[in-house]
This record gives sequence, structure tokens and C-alpha cells, in this order.
Amino acid sequence: MNTWFDTKRLYVAAFCCFVYCFFCIYSELYPLLILPFGLFALWSTINSPKHTLYFLAFATPLSVHLVDERYSSINLSLPTEPLIILIFIGVLLKLVASKRIYFENFRVALSILLLVDFGWLVITAINSSMPLISSKYVLMKSWYIIVFYFLLVKYFKSNEVIKKFLWLFISSVCVLVVYTLWQHGQEGFGRAAAYTAMRPFLPDHGMYAACISFAIPVLFVFAIYGKKLGYNFFLRLVCWCLFIFLVGAVALSFTRASWVSVAVSLLLYFILLFKVHFKYILLLVSIFLIALFINLDDIQTNLSRNKKESDDNIENHLQSVGNVTSDPSNLERFNRWSCAIRMFEQKPIMGWGPGTYTFQYGQFQLPHQMTIISTNAGKLGGIHSEYLRPLAESGLIGALLYLLIVLFVSHLGFKHQRVLYGMPKILSLAAFLGLITYFAHALLNNYSEFDKIAVPLYSFMAIMTAIDLKYKNVEEDHQE
Repeated sequence: MNTWFDTKRLYVAAFCCFVYCFFCIYSELYPLLILPFGLFALWSTINSPKHTLYFLAFATPLSVHLVDERYSSINLSLPTEPLIILIFIGVLLKLVASKRIYFENFRVALSILLLVDFGWLVITAINSSMPLISSKYVLMKSWYIIVFYFLLVKYFKSNEVIKKFLWLFISSVCVLVVYTLWQHGQEGFGRAAAYTAMRPFLPDHGMYAACISFAIPVLFVFAIYGKKLGYNFFLRLVCWCLFIFLVGAVALSFTRASWVSVAVSLLLYFILLFKVHFKYILLLVSIFLIALFINLDDIQTNLSRNKKESDDNIENHLQSVGNVTSDPSNLERFNRWSCAIRMFEQKPIMGWGPGTYTFQYGQFQLPHQMTIISTNAGKLGGIHSEYLRPLAESGLIGALLYLLIVLFVSHLGFKHQRVLYGMPKILSLAAFLGLITYFAHALLNNYSEFDKIAVPLYSFMAIMTAIDLKYKNVEEDHQE
């Protein structure tokens, strides 16, 4: 009787939806067509948030970023952002209704660091030079952290949920790449066409390459360890093919930062094979940075001899990474970074406020550092560094907190490969190497405020945290 009643209600709802849509089309009230889809999204979010999160994993790479220049407040990714906001509101309402906070997630230092970082963001937003901009930025970051970190940690206690989430993301990335390569091919795979071929799904080639780079190490790990994950020979072969396919897509994106980031991620895999302790890697990196600083003048002299500029030839394009004398892209990065340093020097403690760099850096540009692509309007990219952004916007404490998050994720990744075994170890490795691609890319670009990057960034962190919580006793038994 209940099944019949539920089926009848479904038919009645479908009929009402059809009549409503027909009326809207007949009356040419097209914007109202979104209402039934919104109601369905609300129902799905309330009754099955896990499946809504699955949908978001697939929809994020293919979401369309809409900007209406007539109304500066309309800046939305569809269909993902409204759903993320719905889930965020649902989580807050449930928290208020239950009056209970589950502290299990805070047993991992990464959760504490993310909360402290967010807390400092709120403090600097209160003291912001542009309070409205900072408030919007803080609100946006809050729903990414709550939904794709803390909520997903709950669901990622299941290894099968992790695998399904990753495969949905990978599948969507592959669809995006097929579309982009098709568009790119129409223009002969030239460098200029590579910058816009991914539109309307992404605004530029840098974000496109950073997004698909998350999936490359995951496929690499699945291909190598697929047997332990229960994958048959055919599926492991598919993983290898998709891995090669996405590497080729990154190469054709003409994004030098992503070329380097993928190489760093794969190099790190081989370092992990030797079970090297993270402290030794940290020591080597510290020595390298100190040597770099000591020999900075000699390095700049050598780099000034590099005249290779961005080119359709991939080899020349890669060599142009070191061109700091004539390549406009590299020179503009130095311009933006110099502005960030000068902004930090003026407000070293609190910064200028979250999200304000784009609107404030123009006044800090020096005429001799400006390039043919420089602008005071803030419409041609931001600071081009995820590490310098908090320095300018949230001061020294903000920059240190971001660096601590990166370091702790790295520590967690190394620890898991040393103490875990089986499927948890493999899934942690996949997420860790995926995160490394962005941490390396973030030296030269910043995209974490966009859903294309924020979703995999925080969800991959959630994978590592969920595994750490679930297998914490095992790890403690193996601690050296």
C-alpha cells in the first residue's frame, strides 16, 4: 500500500512539474523554469546529501561560471554553487537543531589547522580595507570547508565511497578534456587557442590544467595498484590509458606550472617508494632554499641570458619558464609578487583583508615593473601565488598558517605510506599525490576560490583525514 501511494505521489509530482514547465514555456517565462529543478535539488539535499555530494563530484569540472557584468553581485557557478550553499545551510540547521558537535574530526591536526586558519581569516576580514569583499570571500570559503572537508570526512570512512567519489570526478574531468581537445583541434592545437578552448566551463587554461592535474596521480596510482583495489585487468588498462590521455591534455594546455606540478607529483611517488622520512625531505628542501637565497644574484644573472619566450613549440615553451627578461607572463608574475610584498610591508600583521588583493595591488605597481599585460583594474588575474596571497591579505600569520597546512598534509602523506597497508594506503597515496600537484602549481597561480579547485582540494584533504581517523590505532602501533 505504501509503495503504491509513493508511486502515485511521484506520478502526480511529475505531472504537476510537466504542466508548470509547459505553462512557463507557453508564457515565455523562461527564468521560472529553474524552480522545479531547485525544489528537486532541495529535496535531494535534505533526504540524500551523500548522493548530492556524488553529483557535485561529477558536476564540478563541468559547471559553468556565469558573470553578469551588468550586476557585479551575479558571479555564480551553475549548477554546483547553489547546491553547495543548500548543503551548507542544511548542515548548519542540523547542527543548531541537534545542538551536538562531533569532536572526532578534530583529533587530526589538519582539522585544527584549517579551523585556526579560517578563524584568522575572519579576524582579518573584520579589519579589512574592503569589508564587503572580505565578507563574501570568508562566506565562500566557509561552505567549501564545511561541505567538502568536514562533511565528507564523515562519508569517507568508507573506502568504497572514496573510490566512487574519485571515479565520478575523474569521469567528469575526462569529459571536460574531450570537449576542450575537440575545441582546441578546430584551431590546429596552437598555443593561442589553448588559452580559451575550455570555455565556457573554465575561464582560462591555467585553471583547466590545475583541475585535470588532480586526476592524473589518482589514475597513476589506480593503474599500478589496481589489483589491490579489486580492479580487473581491463579496468587497470583503462586507468593507464586515461592517465596517458590526461598527461597529453596537460601538455597541450600550454600551462608550464602544471607541467612542473605533475612532474613533482610523480617524482614524489618514487621518493615514497624508498620510505624516506618526511623530516629528511624537509631538511633537503630547507637547504635548497637557503642555497637559492645565498646564490640569488648569480641565478638572476644566469636567468637573464634565457631569451626563450612562450611558443607553440612545447620544448621552447617549457624553456621559457626561466626567461625573466622578456617573457610577458613571467615578468607580470614578478610584478604581481612585488606588489604583494609591498602590500605586506605596509600591513604586515592583519593584511589588507581576504579577497582584496585584486582590487588593491594596482596602487603598488612600479612603472618600470609593469608589462604589456599589466592592469590597474584587476581583471586579468590575481596574485599568481597561493603562498603570497595570504601574506598580502592576512599578514604574516595567515601566510604561516597556509604553509603549515601544506606541511602537515605532506607529513600525513608520508606517515600513511610508512604505517598503513592495503587499500587505505593506496587511497591516501592517490589523494596525497593529487594534492601535491596543486601545492606545486600554487607557487605560480592561485585558484582555490573557484569550485573547480576548491572541491578536489578540500575533498582530497578529507580523504586523508578520514583514513587517518579510521586507522589511527593501526598507525600508533606502527609508530617508530
